[in-house]
Amino acid sequence: MALDESSVPEPAVEEGDGSRIASHLLVRAGQRVCALPIAAVRRIVRALTVHPLPGASEELLGLSEFAGEPLPVVSLARLIQAPAGANPVHPVTVVVWVGEGAQREPLGLAADAALDVVALPPGGIVGGDGGLIRGEAPVGDEVVRVLDLTALGRP
Repeated sequence: MALDESSVPEPAVEEGDGSRIASHLLVRAGQRVCALPIAAVRRIVRALTVHPLPGASEELLGLSEFAGEPLPVVSLARLIQAPAGANPVHPVTVVVWVGEGAQREPLGLAADAALDVVALPPGGIVGGDGGLIRGEAPVGDEVVRVLDLTALGRP
């Protein structure tokens, strides 16, 4: 399964009242569901083979190869401190852009599954820590964690 940039929906939709509803990719990470801004998603691929790095942090699984270049891959579940879930049937690596502008770099997020693309109105996102977790929003019967991937590119 691959979702490339040409098949990614528009990042936001203009509502009749001038507000914008942002599209997000829902992914499962452990027992949590996260919403990644679709504008930051480069591609979704089957879980990439990762080569561990000695002395790396717990979140950093290691390096993989993507598009002929080295790609750091982190565990999304560990990054958001999600409790472990069931053994994933179809794990994925979501290749995303982190950081902003000229500092933008690709990063692989190891996740248990890619679920859906949804639209989240900005007013529906509450809470957050001012860092990676922008807040939480209701989607169907679940509350999902909405992530700000630009926070991963900050020192």
